[in-house]
Amino acid sequence: MEKVRTAALSMPGALEDYPFGEKITVFRIYDRKGPIFAIVSEEKRILNVRVPRDFFEISDTIEGFAPLKVWKNWIAVDLTSVNSKREISDLVAESWYEVTENLPKKKRELLRNI
Repeated sequence: MEKVRTAALSMPGALEDYPFGEKITVFRIYDRKGPIFAIVSEEKRILNVRVPRDFFEISDTIEGFAPLKVWKNWIAVDLTSVNSKREISDLVAESWYEVTENLPKKKRELLRNI
């Protein structure tokens, strides 16, 4: 879990939140009402992140990855299968970029100055 936390909090404007209790960490941009870019369940060892559409479409063919039907282009990653610090960092960073792409231009520019 610490690998996910370190990767997520290294992203500009990131903060952690616990709206679902202490065992589920939500990583947001800007503030506690900001967009979510990663969710990790300590208990289930699952990381939820947003990915590009093409990756989402093939995610069910990769061991340890499963598409989520609730949010567009979000996947669940089994952290018992994917434990490499590099891979976790890449997934979290990609999710952050995917989420920030949908922010208004002014907010995206503010992130560049953080």
